[in-house]
Amino acid sequence: MSIVFASAASHAPGATAWPDAAGPEKLAAVTAGFQKIKDGLHASNPDVLLALTSEHWANFFLDHVSAFCVGRAPSFSGPVEPWLKVPKQTFPGDPAFALALLEHCYANGFEPSHAQELQFDHGTMVPLSFLAPPPQCRIVPIVFNTLAPPRATPRRCLELGRTLRTFLEGRPERIAIIATGGMSHDPGERRHGFIDTEFDAEFLRRVTQGAMQELGAYSDADLLAAGAGTLELLAWICLAGLMEGSKADVLVYEAVKPWATGIGMVAYDL
Repeated sequence: MSIVFASAASHAPGATAWPDAAGPEKLAAVTAGFQKIKDGLHASNPDVLLALTSEHWANFFLDHVSAFCVGRAPSFSGPVEPWLKVPKQTFPGDPAFALALLEHCYANGFEPSHAQELQFDHGTMVPLSFLAPPPQCRIVPIVFNTLAPPRATPRRCLELGRTLRTFLEGRPERIAIIATGGMSHDPGERRHGFIDTEFDAEFLRRVTQGAMQELGAYSDADLLAAGAGTLELLAWICLAGLMEGSKADVLVYEAVKPWATGIGMVAYDL
């Protein structure tokens, strides 16, 4: 059946840890956006959820940093942060699917690392807590390095997305995809709380207009200028390459200062 659902959403920890700080209007808008994604995900009845995500030194440190890492564990648990106010959960993985994905990547110019043990932190758990994937849905994460240079370029992430598409198109499963991260934010840095609404608007324009060349033209410096956390948009760029030719619509955008993050969500037409 191949791809049945695709979306992207921000993963600010404040959305679960201190939601009311956003104020009633912004909280309602963000909650409504996640509900739209949840409705679409459940209506698509997926067998596998491919999670394009990032992590925050929960699994890897400077002794091992790879551009992309595929999780091939039989199950994944999270969150690792007790303060996130998300109940700890365990989700089924799909080791056979993950191995086939890796073999396809290795045969087509990409050599992601892989891990048979991974824990989910807020980067993955915040979206999952809102989306509550159906119990039969197995999760396969691809973790993007957004922390330690060197990182994969946006152009390389686009190409990874295109490579993933050729793999997914040949699969019998019903596959949903969620990219999580960003938008502009500078967590724990000297500009903590900074949100670049102009950058976010331009990025969303490029995504919704399918401007692949412009998405691929971003540099590390371009993304970092909007905050260190903005590098998490590499996952969104990968999704854009994967869904090239499909229309994307903005579901919500809110600059939520108390969460120190520009909160964006898009959904692709299928």
